[in-house]
Amino acid sequence: MDSDTTLRYQVRFLGRVQGVGFRMTCVSLAENLSVHGTVRNEHDGSVLLDVEGVPAEVERLLKRIQRQMVDNIQETLVDERPPSKQAGGLRIRY
Repeated sequence: MDSDTTLRYQVRFLGRVQGVGFRMTCVSLAENLSVHGTVRNEHDGSVLLDVEGVPAEVERLLKRIQRQMVDNIQETLVDERPPSKQAGGLRIRY
């Protein structure tokens, strides 16, 4: 996969991830990265991140989230999806 290829992941974070600023932290950590997508709370208590961009930037964001929220995350489930050509940065979806 070359650096211009767009990668899209749906990432489900399980643990104590709601009510702790998790979504806002994701948005903040993505500010200077070329990634796009949404992050939202799910009814099962998880947080779902739908993110896409060049692979290095997506991976950088995921590493930042893991490092920053290590005490809250018990499990991370990653599912690769076809790119949707989203734009507009990372935002919270309600």
